[in-house]
Amino acid sequence: MDPGDSDILALLATDLRHSYERLVSIYWYRLKIFVLRQLKSPQDAEDIVQEAFVRAYYALERYPAQRILALKIRPWLYKITWSVYCNYMERSKLQQSMPLDTSEDSALLELEDDGYEQPEQAFENEERRRELIALVDTLPQRYREVVSLHYFEDLSYQEIADIFNQPAGTVRVSVHRGIRQLRKALEACKSKVEISDGA
Repeated sequence: MDPGDSDILALLATDLRHSYERLVSIYWYRLKIFVLRQLKSPQDAEDIVQEAFVRAYYALERYPAQRILALKIRPWLYKITWSVYCNYMERSKLQQSMPLDTSEDSALLELEDDGYEQPEQAFENEERRRELIALVDTLPQRYREVVSLHYFEDLSYQEIADIFNQPAGTVRVSVHRGIRQLRKALEACKSKVEISDGA
């Protein structure tokens, strides 16, 4: 559970209408990035996240306070967002998600300004992040999704399993296979660089 999740849950349990905006402000960007990893269109990602928050609000309206207080809010929101995304894909009759947008203008690559990074460090971190995102994007979708959730969103195997309705062991195996494929891709890139340097 993120620090502060218990605070927001307490607010939601006592005054949903006035505290819901705070929940949205905490999780909107994270969920949008999650959807952008699946789709290229920022507008479609916005629509999906908006619908997910609408569904979440109506669900919370029906929940008693005890159930709200017991929620694992982050994985719960990801599960709702994933469901909306899947429905969107069915409606659009798309068979596969589109590649990540790693262009200069991509919202996916925006770094949060914490006020502490030096310009050179920020540039280096952004370059590393771009490389990592581009590499994760080369994975088959079944690996890309779980690797992204585990490493970018810091969700546990069980939380990811709950989102995709799979056993935690299956998720664990998928994450490890995805990482193995990433290592192979890195080694292949390294070999190409060494060959071109030696030529």
